[in-house]
Amino acid sequence: MSEESSEFLDEFVKEMKQVMDDYDDEKGSTWRYDDKETLNRNLFDEIREYEIKNDPDRELIDIANSCYILWAKRRH
Repeated sequence: MSEESSEFLDEFVKEMKQVMDDYDDEKGSTWRYDDKETLNRNLFDEIREYEIKNDPDRELIDIANSCYILWAKRRH
């Protein structure tokens, strides 16, 4: 991975963590109790929001966080 790509990834992960920290303050870890179908639906909702909302960067972070939550749910 190039140095520039690494910097972009670091910035992306930092933003993901910030949004997750904000989310945790609001809802805690309720996603741990959601079933797979609900989490999948949330991911597709985020994708639709990316298509219609005026803040595509934020929506991409939300999509990535939804993917992370699905991954974490499967692993833990």
